[in-house]
Amino acid sequence: MSETETIHVVSKKDNSQHAVVTIENASSATRQLPPSSVRVRPLILSLSSNNLSYARAGELLHWWDTYPVPSVAPAPYNDQSAWGIVPAWGYATVLESTTDIAPGSTLWGFWPTSGLPTDLTLIPGEPHGHWTEVSEHRKSLMTYYNRYEVVSEDDRDTMAWTAAVRAIWGAGYLLSEYAFSPKGTPVHPYGAAAGLNWTTEDADLSSAVVVNLAASTKTARSFTYNLLCRPAGSGPLGVLQITSSPEALERAAEQQIAQRQSGAGPVKALAYSDVDRAVPWLVGLEPSKLVIIDYGARDNALLRLRELVQSHEALQSCKVVIILVGGQQKVYTEDELREVYASMHALGAIRSNASTTRDTAIELDGPEAFFDKMDQRWKQWLDDRAATVPDMRLVWGKGVAGTEGMYGGWERLTKGEVRPEEALVYMA
Repeated sequence: MSETETIHVVSKKDNSQHAVVTIENASSATRQLPPSSVRVRPLILSLSSNNLSYARAGELLHWWDTYPVPSVAPAPYNDQSAWGIVPAWGYATVLESTTDIAPGSTLWGFWPTSGLPTDLTLIPGEPHGHWTEVSEHRKSLMTYYNRYEVVSEDDRDTMAWTAAVRAIWGAGYLLSEYAFSPKGTPVHPYGAAAGLNWTTEDADLSSAVVVNLAASTKTARSFTYNLLCRPAGSGPLGVLQITSSPEALERAAEQQIAQRQSGAGPVKALAYSDVDRAVPWLVGLEPSKLVIIDYGARDNALLRLRELVQSHEALQSCKVVIILVGGQQKVYTEDELREVYASMHALGAIRSNASTTRDTAIELDGPEAFFDKMDQRWKQWLDDRAATVPDMRLVWGKGVAGTEGMYGGWERLTKGEVRPEEALVYMA
């Protein structure tokens, strides 16, 4: 093990400020491992606009708590009130273990953007092979981010796609299969934790059109994919995708529909500049409900679409449901964030939460049945990906530092330079 390791740190006040920090005498990580623990080194990690969300809401939702900056980091970066490590999805290799997980095993989960060995405190979970992180400093973190899984995957290409897409894909899967469940008990988009009623009528898409804003994002793509896997008669009547890449998304939908029978109606994709053209298409489908899901659309697309719907006589009687999933690929100022939240509140938008939705879904189905069903659908997506994300490509980087490392990826994310078809993955 080398004497120095690097970590990527981000300013909690201004997420566009970040640095690569060298930890000296990193071999101290060889200290005795406590009981019920594993020592791991990140192997393959991914970066996406979701990581900006982890930084933006790091205090509120405790993402900064996941991997605090080590106290041995040089000043000023060892000030944990000012600097933090943004976690990322992917894989890590087990170096040592005082659990039933054997050294050399590979774990899937939520990792520091770091080359530094990291200790986790794990207890067995359900189903077999799943483990829960129970460290005191992570007790306020949502369950989605404290679950780890022992895996046997060793194909680097498949691992890269999984690192880049799987966790985000899960949010789209939960929306399609549980929030808008084609059968069974529906789950509120924020899960039972919302304490809000969500009826079978709320979940019914049989006479609805779904509108995805920022439809090129990975979560939106996964939602569309899962909608097109629904049984006949369960709807929606159609799916409208507002995006910067309409040709690619329409081609993907056509290929998926041709490859597998779909219970959903036609799929249309429009550029942000063509939102006005959405209304005739929507009117032609004669929906009684419009479900508009915003994954971080730009150019005020949500407000423009809402005004167009309200002003068209044939759509005024439609029930309009707005669900907020994500934000733009940018660093928000505090004023901008307040403006976004005020706008969403004024529109009556419903906040979604993949973690609390999954918690409720697991309670309904049981852990083994839930993960078995979801894992089967994920494997299907992996098999279908050449058809369903034909424009998307892996963009490999290496390490933490430099333009080719996670530092460079973060720089591009904060400037909004990562294209929808790019999946950033790093050999840590």
